[in-house]
Amino acid sequence: MNFADYLIKDFKGDTKKKSIKFFRSSGAYGYIAWLTIISFYLKKTPLTTEHLVNSVELYASRRTALDFLNRGFDSGFIDKKNSSKDKRKIFLEPSKITLVEFNEWAMEFISNIRPL
Repeated sequence: MNFADYLIKDFKGDTKKKSIKFFRSSGAYGYIAWLTIISFYLKKTPLTTEHLVNSVELYASRRTALDFLNRGFDSGFIDKKNSSKDKRKIFLEPSKITLVEFNEWAMEFISNIRPL
């Protein structure tokens, strides 16, 4: 299987990983939100709700993005932390299950990459 075929199969596949299924269920903005949350976490950079909403604005309205985040909080896939300096500012982090499932997905993904 070539890399493009693998990506198509992976994206269309019915994953058993609930957090990945959640983020993929919302098309481009869910996928971008997922990768952004993970990326900021891995870089140890605080991610605000505002920054994430702005990062998906080409794919979803502000209201849609905020509703998506609230579903992520309620489902346990996204954790929110209040800033110690400004209680109005909320930082987003992946939940433990999201991190575990991302790591499993990434390891499988990497193991399927073959040179052209």
